[in-house]
Amino acid sequence: MSVLVAYSNTTEGRAALQHGIRLAELEDIPVVAFDFDTPTTRDDRGIDPPHREGDDAGTVRWIGRRKDDPDAADELLDTSEEIGATTIVVGIRRRSAVGKLLLGSNAQRILLGADVPVLAVKADTHDH
Repeated sequence: MSVLVAYSNTTEGRAALQHGIRLAELEDIPVVAFDFDTPTTRDDRGIDPPHREGDDAGTVRWIGRRKDDPDAADELLDTSEEIGATTIVVGIRRRSAVGKLLLGSNAQRILLGADVPVLAVKADTHDH
């Protein structure tokens, strides 16, 4: 059991990570961050995932995308099953009145394809 965060180095990705950490603390389960920005060639990312330096080092397990898999959303959904995620957290962008029904393609595919609950979070507007 764990919380899986769809992370990218964006305002939305950082908001997702913050919410994922809070949710994991409430449920007393680990956090796994699926890093859309940093591909890896490790065959078994679950044993030795890449780690980041910073405030959440040691509390968040980082997994990078496989370089040979062009479909990040499907890879994240597969990872969710592999690690037994109980929730997936994704960051979404605020949209204009015209674009409110549209989501980013990865976020939309994760929301529609996940077998576990998905928490979609927006970044704080004061961060912009």
